[in-house]
Amino acid sequence: MLRCPSPGWVPLIVRHCQMYMGKHPAILSEQSPVRSLSGKSRLRVAVSDLVQGARLWGLWGLMAWFDIKQKYRGSLLGPFWITISTAVMVASIGTVYSHIFAIDMQSYLPFLSLGILIWGLISGMITEFCGVFLGNESVIKQIRMPFSVHVYRLIARNFIIFAHHIPVYIAVALYCQVELGWDALLALPGVVMLVFTTIPVAVFLGMICARFRDVAPIVQSLLQLLFFVTPIIWRPEALKENLSWAYLNPFYALIEIVRAPLMGQLPPAALWSMALGTAAVSWLVAFPFFARFRARIAYWL
Repeated sequence: MLRCPSPGWVPLIVRHCQMYMGKHPAILSEQSPVRSLSGKSRLRVAVSDLVQGARLWGLWGLMAWFDIKQKYRGSLLGPFWITISTAVMVASIGTVYSHIFAIDMQSYLPFLSLGILIWGLISGMITEFCGVFLGNESVIKQIRMPFSVHVYRLIARNFIIFAHHIPVYIAVALYCQVELGWDALLALPGVVMLVFTTIPVAVFLGMICARFRDVAPIVQSLLQLLFFVTPIIWRPEALKENLSWAYLNPFYALIEIVRAPLMGQLPPAALWSMALGTAAVSWLVAFPFFARFRARIAYWL
């Protein structure tokens, strides 16, 4: 988990905050942490937080980029070290499990590589969601800005790292001669759905973990379990007559709506329904919670 920026970062953040807040003065007036608001006012402020935070894309995009530079400062290859380790893992697991499952390597490697890459994105974000507010304690207490800025910053940072891993699948697709057409563009709505689902999850986990510090280890343990019960390294067809159980796994739905188009396939409509349902439930649970307890975040840190 990346902690708050170093002291040298503070003037940079303050300068950009002043610039963006100057362009959008309404942000300051609507982000005041008042705890005595009515229910409708809380909802309005919560919506404003999410919307105005998104409008500050230049700020959180820059912060995400500098997070990457700070984390890999002094490294020769930077985040490409993770790309290399991912490539080695895909090659190793693909060789071993293709023999264990008696699956053709040419068809298994694209499935495996995309599964590992997308799962790495999802699990990495969820792990960091637990510290999205805790890790920015100094910034939150010193600079008034929408809380959602920290959420968008974290998501952007993880997608930048994910972009470094895309060459792994490109190499696999070329090696396995995956035939891609215009259907591959259907992965873009899947990515949008993934982002749309992770925003409320980030807000909810960030607030819960700020209030209860024991939740983060529980989340990490659950992610380890979910890796094995989600069709990432094994195909759902292995369940045979119990195939329907895979469609009830929301993580499988979020992975497959991105993975299938990049393999030249169309994801089943049932998986899109599950993904939409997962997004709806996430927002229905997280948004009222955010609206009700948003003003207490700074006091929980």
